[in-house]
Amino acid sequence: QLVAFLFILLGVMQVAFTLRSPFGFSWFDLGMGVLQILLGVMLATNVFGGLVSLTLILAFLFMLEGVILVLAGTNLRPFRPWLWLVVGGTISILLAVFVLMNLPEAAAALLGLLLGIDLMSNGLWLVAAGLMLREFRD
Repeated sequence: QLVAFLFILLGVMQVAFTLRSPFGFSWFDLGMGVLQILLGVMLATNVFGGLVSLTLILAFLFMLEGVILVLAGTNLRPFRPWLWLVVGGTISILLAVFVLMNLPEAAAALLGLLLGIDLMSNGLWLVAAGLMLREFRD
């Protein structure tokens, strides 16, 4: 239930940020936020029945997020945190491949751990990007 709540909260925050972003509107960010909200609602309403299908959705999100982060990192090479984007994206892609290769076991035992690893790796690049932007502003 906690993971479901966190997905809903993360999705709402992503949608709110996308709608109020000073960088312009992004359909991708809006779609990811809505998808996270739907995933959270699905987890809250059907915890055991949809565990494998939710794991597939989460693996797809890991893969999509990883590809986007790697592409963004390679496009931002002149800026300092570009490497963190690539590392975070690579970790997300590897987690997606791991989940898909170990689907029955990953669905029941490792889903929370893999989600935590993904959130931590993305948190690292967000902190690095925030620090870089703070220095850039000064």
